[in-house]
Amino acid sequence: MKIVINVIVGIVVALVTAIAVLVWVNGQLKPLNRSCTLKELTSTKAAVEKNIDDIAKGLLKQLKGFCASVADDRDFAMKCIVEKDYSAPEVAEIAASYMKAMGFSFLEITDADFRILSSGHFPASAGNKSLQKGNLPDSGASFMFDNIKGVDVLSLQIKIPFSCAGSPFYCIGGVVVDDDFIAGLVPHQNTRLILKHGREIIGMEDIETLSELKDNGIIINDKSWLAESLILPWVGEADAPELIILSEEPADFNLLDVL
Repeated sequence: MKIVINVIVGIVVALVTAIAVLVWVNGQLKPLNRSCTLKELTSTKAAVEKNIDDIAKGLLKQLKGFCASVADDRDFAMKCIVEKDYSAPEVAEIAASYMKAMGFSFLEITDADFRILSSGHFPASAGNKSLQKGNLPDSGASFMFDNIKGVDVLSLQIKIPFSCAGSPFYCIGGVVVDDDFIAGLVPHQNTRLILKHGREIIGMEDIETLSELKDNGIIINDKSWLAESLILPWVGEADAPELIILSEEPADFNLLDVL
């Protein structure tokens, strides 16, 4: 009888120990899953930064080609530099003739004082000064607001200095930042991206409520997400836009449910 009791006690102790271990392991699973997801988010953030850099390099390469074409354009040099006939088609229309073929949303040429000589996206702005674009770093991409026929839109643009017949000019161009642009930055299907700039949000529709990002967490329309933030290079008076990389909270897995 004593042997039977000892066996039963041993079995009970073993069961209690096993359950205690399972409860402990189960308690570690959720923070472990969250930690793994956050590591993936960090890698995703790096991939998004690289995608932005790749887009900027592509814009820069095309703009350099455009600058080389303008620098070699004798008609542009004659009308703009020699005759100073800024309204001549050889000057005023040169940006428009290249912009669409380059796949750009914005393209313009200014003099050294940033007076617009030719604008492909807003021809009527010729003669005005584009002083804000003077704050763009040379050959470096930045986000900024620009005007397309009276409408301010967010854009990614680059400014390049070049010379034609010994005279200094600037070429400035880039693309609109919209839902398609944001979608193109997504490195894989498990990621969502939104761009937040003030009250404007690009990349996700029907957002009614959006919390502040805190401790790698954010709530959108009462749904919790894990998130990383990327502050974008910015030229403008308002705060810089913020790109938020989202990943769904890892599903709860309970070992006790499978017992």
